Amino acid sequence: MANTEMKIVCFGDSLTYGYGVLEHIAYPYYLSKELPKAYPQYTWEIRNSGINGHTTREALARLKGSVLQHKPQIVFIWFGSNDSALNEGQYRTPYEFEDNLRQIITQILSLSTGSEFHNGVPLIVLMTPPSMVDTDFYPFTTNDRLEYYGEMVKKLAAEYNLPVMDLFSVYQSIKNKADYEACFQYDGEHLSNRGYEVLYDELMKTIHEIMEKYA
Repeated sequence: MANTEMKIVCFGDSLTYGYGVLEHIAYPYYLSKELPKAYPQYTWEIRNSGINGHTTREALARLKGSVLQHKPQIVFIWFGSNDSALNEGQYRTPYEFEDNLRQIITQILSLSTGSEFHNGVPLIVLMTPPSMVDTDFYPFTTNDRLEYYGEMVKKLAAEYNLPVMDLFSVYQSIKNKADYEACFQYDGEHLSNRGYEVLYDELMKTIHEIMEKYA
């Protein structure tokens, strides 16, 4: 591969930004440290494009500046926690959520990166919103709603043949109540240090699969 530069944009809301945890805990920072060690033959540039409180509506509005202008080889897209919450100014109907996400996907896929990786088209990795401790923020956010929005993410992943990280199922698979609750901060929604550690494992599995298939 002639061009060994690899750019990743992590596009999302507060879960991507790393709300409530130290900067080095947020997953884009983790990737910036681990990927050069795992794949030293590439020059890695990891961009954290997560903004607290954003939904797919704001994401679509800032897509050019936050994602497209960087011409990334890989884009992680992680929205849905705010879109599904019944908070004034944040709630997006399922119809709008799916439509916004579809527009984001199609615009990214129309971009040429000028790279040999993935035939010069950005590889999009969709991420479902994680589950939560829904007794803490009830009735504004519940696992039933989060799961429904996650199903729309998986539907679009299948439609566009994109990798998908089903994080809702990953966290729900933690059956011990204390271990599960330890993955979240006091609000029951944002990930704790332990919650991000669970995410790291899934991220690296996904990256390894991507690199094995496309690099």
